[in-house]
Formats: sequence, C-alpha cells, structure tokens
Amino acid sequence: MRRQDIQLLARARAGDAAARCEAGRRYLQGSEGFARHPTLGLEYLSHPSVASLPSASIIVAESLALHEIVRLEQLRALRAAAVAGSAVACIKLGVWTALTSRNSGDATRWLELAAQAGHAAAPAAVRALARSPRPPDAEVFGVLGGEHGIEGDEVIPLALTRALVARDDELIPRLLNCALRITPGVREALADIVCSALVYAEGLRQFDLEAPSARIEALLEDCVRRGSATAALLLGRALCGLDAGALKSQSLVSGQNMRKGVALLLRAADAGKDEAWMLLYSAHSDNHASVANPQMARFFLEKAALAGALIAQRRLGALILRSAHSLHESEQGIHWLHQAAQRGDDHAMRLLRSLVLPVAGPEGEAAGLIAEIRRDDPWMACRLRTARDFGLTKLEGLSVDVATAVRPWGLVVGPNPFITQAKLSTPRAIPALTAEAAQSLRRSAAFFEQARPDAAPMEGDLRKRSVRLRHLLARHGAEESLFFAEARSTTLETLRQGTKWAFHVRQPLRMALAA
Repeated sequence: MRRQDIQLLARARAGDAAARCEAGRRYLQGSEGFARHPTLGLEYLSHPSVASLPSASIIVAESLALHEIVRLEQLRALRAAAVAGSAVACIKLGVWTALTSRNSGDATRWLELAAQAGHAAAPAAVRALARSPRPPDAEVFGVLGGEHGIEGDEVIPLALTRALVARDDELIPRLLNCALRITPGVREALADIVCSALVYAEGLRQFDLEAPSARIEALLEDCVRRGSATAALLLGRALCGLDAGALKSQSLVSGQNMRKGVALLLRAADAGKDEAWMLLYSAHSDNHASVANPQMARFFLEKAALAGALIAQRRLGALILRSAHSLHESEQGIHWLHQAAQRGDDHAMRLLRSLVLPVAGPEGEAAGLIAEIRRDDPWMACRLRTARDFGLTKLEGLSVDVATAVRPWGLVVGPNPFITQAKLSTPRAIPALTAEAAQSLRRSAAFFEQARPDAAPMEGDLRKRSVRLRHLLARHGAEESLFFAEARSTTLETLRQGTKWAFHVRQPLRMALAA
C-alpha cells in the first residue's frame, strides 16, 4: 500500500470525516490501490461521524451494485442518496421499487427524478415502465442493460425472496415470471428461488406461469441434481400428472413420465417429505396407470398414515375394517379411524359411530342414577357407566374385564368366559366416541385394577352380578334400557365381521374412501 494510502487510513481512524468517506469509497470500489472489500468500506461509511452525511450515502449508492445494496441491507442509504439528488441512486431505487411495490407510480417518480438529474437511460426506462401492464417487466431491464450495477438476473431473485417472506400473493407470480423472462439458461440461484416460489404457489387459488414448461422442468431437475427433496416432490408429482392447488402439472413439465415421477416421489419421501407417501399411493392405486400395484399402494398408504396424513389415516382405517376377519384387524382399523376422527374428520367419526350400539334415555338421568348406585356398589356403577358410554349389551356390560379392556382408542369386550355359545362370546372392539367416554373408561379401569383383591367377593360370577344389578335397579327405580343396548346376535355378528359391517354401512364407507 502506498504511503499516501496509509496516511489516508490514519486520518480516517483519527476522526477525519472526509478521509473516512474517501477510504470507504475506495474499499467499496476497489480502486486507487485499495483491494475491494465492501464490508470494510461500509464500516468506514457507517461510522456515527459520517453516517448521516449525504455524501456517505451517495458513495454507498453509487459504488455498490443494486443486488449488493440489498444483500448488505443498505436500502436506507440508497433512499437517502436518492433524496440527496444522486441520479444513479434514483434509478436504482426506482428499479427496486418497481420490483417490490404494487404501486408503479412510486417507481416512476424515482425514474423521472433520475431523468431530471441527467441519467441517460432513465427516460427510456420511464417509457418502458409505462408500457408494461404489470410492472416490473423485462423491457425495463433491457433498456438499462446492466448499467450502474442493475443486473436483473441478480436483483429479481432477491426481490422474489423478500416477497416470499412477506407472503405477497400479488408480487410473487409477477416476480417469478419476470425472473424467468430475464435470466437465461439454468442458474442455481434462479432454480432455487423458482422452486421456493412454486412451493408457495401450491396454496394459492390462481397462479399463471408464463414460461415454457420445459424451462421450469429444467430448473427443477437442476435442483434435484443438487439434492433438493422439495424439487423432487414438485417434479415427481407433475410427472405423474398430479396437480397441487393452483399448480397444474402441465405448466411444470412438458409431458407425463410415471416411472420417473414415482422414482422422484420416492426420493422425496425418503428425504423426509411425508406428503410424497400419499402421492405415491395415488399413483400406484390407479388401475389404469402404468405403475399400478395394489400391494405397493397399500404400503404407501400405511406410510402416509404413519406420517400423519389425515386422509391416509381415514382411508387405511376404512380399508382394514372393510376386510377385517379377526379382532386384531378390527383393532387396527378402529385405531386409524380414531386417529382421523380426533383431528376432526367427519367421515371417520361417522364410521366409528356405526360400531357403537345406541342406548336409550337421557344422559342426565343416567348419570344421576349411576351416582346413586356408586354409593351402594362402585363396581356396578363403573360397569353401568362403561356400558352406556360404549353401547354394550347387558351380557357384555356384566362380563367385560374393564381393567384389561382399555385401548388408546376405546375398549375390547371379550372373549366372554361365562358363555359357551360362540356367537355370543366372540370378542368385539368398540371405539370411544368422546373424550369424556375415554376418560371415564380409564378411571373405571384404574378403579378395577386397584380394587381387584376386593372384587371377587363383591362381584362374583355373571349370575351373581345379574342378581345384584336387578336388586340395585329395583331399589332406585331404574330400567336396564337406560344403561344397556339391545341387539340380536346377528347384529353383533355384523359389527364383528368386516364384510358384513361394510355392507351395512356401504354408503358412508364409500364416501369415506372417496373423500
């Protein structure tokens, strides 16, 4: 470094404002013996002794390219320089305002000020902006031609990133289409921001892409090559012909390719994009698709359900119950339907209700009688509460082992040790339709478990329980129908056998599988 340069830095450190500004300028521009170092240059120009000077702001605005000003968070200095009359600052601020503001009048005002200050390209930029029906337009950047550090392919992705952070539904599609028009070929920065914008577009009602689908496909493939699971999900879904919100598959790819699409979706799912499992299920469950495979479809549906997809949980539960031939299968089906119902799925709740027999009488009257009976026989009170909540028959209510019947989604009745007839003693899985029913069941189970040593002499066998119940109901003037459901053995058999149950609830089942 030359002696005069060292002396300049010494004066700057000593507090000379002019020296600080000059040192900052040379570092920003990399001129007159100084290596370019924007960060160090901004340190000199942001010092409290010079930060408020118009000359410092003008140096920042005129020395840095627009994309550098944005990245280094110097937009306040850019505005200050424009207000101070810098033509270069005015045109840079006009371009940035055109990109980030919905009101084109603000951008036009800054460009006109640049023209008045003598900027040669500003008048043409004003005319181009006025001709554009949806500014910003590629013509504006074409007129400027990269003058004074205004490179559209560098600036527009930054503006698009800010619009995505602000969730500006109007600016995002405009900026994306502008970026695709201005930036030629496939660049990593453009590909990444296009991928992010397309993900955001999935949640919009309308999103029109003006670029050719082959261009979008090439950008997404570049992201996939660099390991982007998000791009793999977008591209795989489009190649399978599956739309996502406002994004139509034909706007992203030039044609369908099911095998390639499935491979990309599998890559995305393996990388943690859980929504890909449901898309894989859709592709493999289509009997007309070239990749149709019922076994794979079922596997992907199970993965989607495990990942928390509500539709997958409901469909999987309905499919398992529809073909259930054992208690284990019934429990699995109810588990998944219960998961979906807890998240507010009406179709799943409708199917669960079909598994619970109705019990007559007002709840308030039943609750009052149970409270009275609890003082005489807490074991029987727990049985009556459980029977009413879960629609148990009298035989089921008196014989169920409440302590071991509890499941996360409800209870399992049976097998009945007191009955030899197979149709009457076969186990039955019953879901809890309300949180109150599940909580009451857990309390009853805890009571039975805690009082198990005293239960044998108090409860006895089924006959003793039946006699005890009859005496209690007579004492309190209650009817059995207030606590127990009435059902024939054929009805109970229908609830235990998946195929029979499916025929009985065929309409809500069809709706649950189609929704």
